[in-house]
Amino acid sequence: MRERRRRKNMAKNEKTSISLAYQLFVNDKKTDNLSKATLSTYDLHIRYFINSLDLQDTNCSFLNDSNMYQEFVEELQEDGNKKDVTVTSYCRSVRAFLYWLQDNEYCDPYPLKLPKYQHTIKKTYDADELAVLLKKPKDCTEVEYQTWVFINFVCATGIRLSSALNVKVNDISRKEKTVYIQCTKNNKAQSLFLNDNMLSILNKYIIAFELELDDYLFCTAEKTKLAKRSVQDNVATYNRKLGLKKTSIHLMRHTFAKNYYLQTKDIYTLCQILGHSTISTTEQYLKDLGVSLADGTAYNPQSLFAKETTKKKRRGKMSVR
Repeated sequence: MRERRRRKNMAKNEKTSISLAYQLFVNDKKTDNLSKATLSTYDLHIRYFINSLDLQDTNCSFLNDSNMYQEFVEELQEDGNKKDVTVTSYCRSVRAFLYWLQDNEYCDPYPLKLPKYQHTIKKTYDADELAVLLKKPKDCTEVEYQTWVFINFVCATGIRLSSALNVKVNDISRKEKTVYIQCTKNNKAQSLFLNDNMLSILNKYIIAFELELDDYLFCTAEKTKLAKRSVQDNVATYNRKLGLKKTSIHLMRHTFAKNYYLQTKDIYTLCQILGHSTISTTEQYLKDLGVSLADGTAYNPQSLFAKETTKKKRRGKMSVR
């Protein structure tokens, strides 16, 4: 009886166009509360798959085997403008869509393999570079001061850029030494520990910028939320002024993850801090950073790398106290 119903559903679903099935896939993923960034990635990759193979009006029965997927993989690999890691990323999204079709009886079940690519070790900020980044500036503009605070915040928490820009002053609890993250990639709120150095830095910054409880922590002069591009440009400019070639904000998250694990050897807590859904994701994350599974105390980048500087004031400049 169950098998007969399954075949009946299959026969009906196979007549559904791939374009319509994709819209149903997107709706299903939206109900799973996937982030806008993930949905955007799916849209880019899966639409590329559908359009490049001209599958828009084709019935799902056309995907009853792995032939179209293999053709897509080969087409990507022959594209000289796409790196191996990019090819794998596209295939991972398309595979998710094809497996969804299989699970929902739009096509026959069959296994799909991701193409392998040459893993390279992602470089992080080393100790000398962190010492330069986290050193309190003697004299600076308001933008430079805000950028320095932002860099300290990311380096101390491992927070993603999009999450950091959505933090408000009232999300910070000095008593609990915690910042509550309401906006995350997986749409699951979390809390992150703030060490005493970071709390002190944030307290002085909030006072200096006269921020109210409902203001965004990193905001414009008009108290609106800073744009991603603005922060990325500010960090790049700040880093180059310090003589650093590395300017990536996400690299600071990588650096946090690497140093936290090397000091604590606590992959379970790191998994929660980074907001990963599984330990295996964190394990792969560390492998990509060249970390072989080591010990220490709670990670505090300011105490390790930051150095006190003298307090000076210059006309037209902001002296950080």
